[in-house]
Amino acid sequence: MTLTTDELTPERLRDLVQDAHLSFLFGAGTSAPMFRLLGDIENLLTGLEAADTTDDARAYARACIYSGFFQSVVLKNRALVERSGAEAPALLERYERFLQTINRLLLARRSSLLNKQVNLFTTNVDLATEVAAEALQVHLNDGFAGRLRPRFSTSNFGSVVSRRSLQYDNLSEIPTFNLLKLHGSVGWSAEGGESNRPEIGLDSRLHRVAAVAEELDQVDLLLAEVGAETSLDDLLAGPVPPAAATTLAPFLDAYGQLAIVNPTKAKFQQTVLNQNYYDLLRLFSNELEKENAALFVIGFSCRDEHIRELMVRAARTNPTLQIVIFAYSPHAAAGIEQAFEGYPITNSNVWLVAPPEDTEEGESVRYDLPTVTSEFFGRVAPPTATSKQSVEVKVSVQEPLVDMDD
Repeated sequence: MTLTTDELTPERLRDLVQDAHLSFLFGAGTSAPMFRLLGDIENLLTGLEAADTTDDARAYARACIYSGFFQSVVLKNRALVERSGAEAPALLERYERFLQTINRLLLARRSSLLNKQVNLFTTNVDLATEVAAEALQVHLNDGFAGRLRPRFSTSNFGSVVSRRSLQYDNLSEIPTFNLLKLHGSVGWSAEGGESNRPEIGLDSRLHRVAAVAEELDQVDLLLAEVGAETSLDDLLAGPVPPAAATTLAPFLDAYGQLAIVNPTKAKFQQTVLNQNYYDLLRLFSNELEKENAALFVIGFSCRDEHIRELMVRAARTNPTLQIVIFAYSPHAAAGIEQAFEGYPITNSNVWLVAPPEDTEEGESVRYDLPTVTSEFFGRVAPPTATSKQSVEVKVSVQEPLVDMDD
């Protein structure tokens, strides 16, 4: 299923996006390096579910894993919202450039039958897209409706936004970015509703994150740092603090109030977001089943089996669907190909675009978000050249027709 870079020319990409229902799938790689890649956290949490150990050791291991994820991914969103620190401005500039490019692409599309919408599916829980869209003042539909008490509903993604000219009364649709966060968001809050299904509210000031940070400060010195080489046996071996289950309960309870899907293989069975998780995956599947749909995957390893299986099933049943996966590196491309082993793609409509192999002489090319934006979509929808225009004004002085002294 490999497609070389030379074959994905700007002309071929332009033909692909002109008449297609556009969707993007963002993985953790799009928000790197500010937010650390998940690494082995998913396997650690999944193994912990089945581990035969004491309650104290289980609570200690879970708190260590959650602490690592919270500090490397969740807590950094406070700097992102404030656009502070060394990493946040650079990451937001990447997202802003992407949104500007796709906005130009939507405006330039020749088809009048397709709406000017693009779906941004993401497994990231950070607020990079929201902050970047607000800075650019592009229209972002994040699924929330209401001003005083915004509430999330997947039904809000069916909205089309148009603008009417005040002078000439012309009506035109404006480009809209539908942001569908498959794993929840640090800016969401799960609140009890009238039914068994909780409501999702908007926590734009990150009060829940602050509450978790406060509880973590009380127990941080008791927890071990989780790194790339950390194994579950290491965590369970301790040293486990006495009465760890009781001591760590406030932090674990506060963390559990975050409206995010933790990176475990049992995603359907945990968090209060399970029904919304089902609904968002259904919307993802529905978009892939549309005629002439195109999905561009960036920064995603394809190791999430739920999403991968939806992609493969749609590729089999919808021959008009085109899926283009941008691999970060040649090594990442090999991992993606391995993830798709055993999944025959009968319609040959899943493309893997990988950068060239590393050479000793030249610099390594990596297909991260800014590179994909500039080298692929930027060539399809280049920035409009702003040229200065001069207007020549001729003034002539003639004798007045009427004598002004009269």
